[in-house]
Amino acid sequence: MREKVTALVTLVVLAFYAATIGWRGVELVADGRPVAVLLGLAVILVPLVALAAMLPLVRVARDGARMMAQANASGAHGDWARELERAEECRVARDRKGEQAHYRAAVRAWRASRASQAEQG
Repeated sequence: MREKVTALVTLVVLAFYAATIGWRGVELVADGRPVAVLLGLAVILVPLVALAAMLPLVRVARDGARMMAQANASGAHGDWARELERAEECRVARDRKGEQAHYRAAVRAWRASRASQAEQG
């Protein structure tokens, strides 16, 4: 859930940034001078690069929510269940870095288990 909230807040900040200064980039490109055009392109590209960097975070949040829904509905099992247990142990110990690492590992293992299930049937 934390990753989902973090992704949403970051997307809102990125949208605000793009809306408030992105238009400046367009004006600089329209200016026509080489330096202004390059600066304008940089201002326009920064939010796009940030969005590309955030896509993995958004995917982890989406898949993590699905994984937790499955764990709550039918129970967790396999590698991803062990990683979830480790993430919970880290959460109780207030080890945020360890919690995040195990949670992401659980999501990766959950994705792999879904992919192998899809291949089998």
